[in-house]
Amino acid sequence: MTDNANAEANGDDTYNVPNVAALSGRRSSPRATERRADQRQEMSDEDLVGGGAAVRVAQRSRVPEPIDEELEEEAAGDKPVTINVSPTVDRRLKAYRNKSGLTNLEIVWEAVEAADSAGWDKVVEAAVPPAKPRRFGVRASQTRYAGVGSNSVYTRMTPEERNELRRLVKLAGVPDRSKLIAISLNWHLPGTADKPA
Repeated sequence: MTDNANAEANGDDTYNVPNVAALSGRRSSPRATERRADQRQEMSDEDLVGGGAAVRVAQRSRVPEPIDEELEEEAAGDKPVTINVSPTVDRRLKAYRNKSGLTNLEIVWEAVEAADSAGWDKVVEAAVPPAKPRRFGVRASQTRYAGVGSNSVYTRMTPEERNELRRLVKLAGVPDRSKLIAISLNWHLPGTADKPA
């Protein structure tokens, strides 16, 4: 019988897993080596029988801490943001950018501020098709918003700007910042706005 079969027969909940890096002949990074050393210190001697790292099946030695994605740290810096808009909104955005001389980011914030001052209930209502009576309803992820599409618009945002968008997404009740910006652009940009389908 193998060590793992013996462990199962004895009711033990650990299995020996070989060190894959050692089998392949590759050297592991110093950070990975430190992590493994920390994990081995947490295990008892009987857990390490067989030369490999022991894996607990029934219980975890520690539970990972929940990640709080509410606010980003200011040290993160500017990051690229992709906004998925419809072809019509994309054409209207390019025409407005050429006419006004503003950047994508300036136009985005102009549109978001205009939508915020008009009221998110009104803006989101204009972007969502009228509800059809259904037995089980529609999930929010299946809702198609006017102005959202397959064309990508790129800009860079600071952590403060991304945090403000995150706050507005919750306030408006839309799934993500891309949809929030797309419906804001559709609402604000000159030209014929997309209608909800």
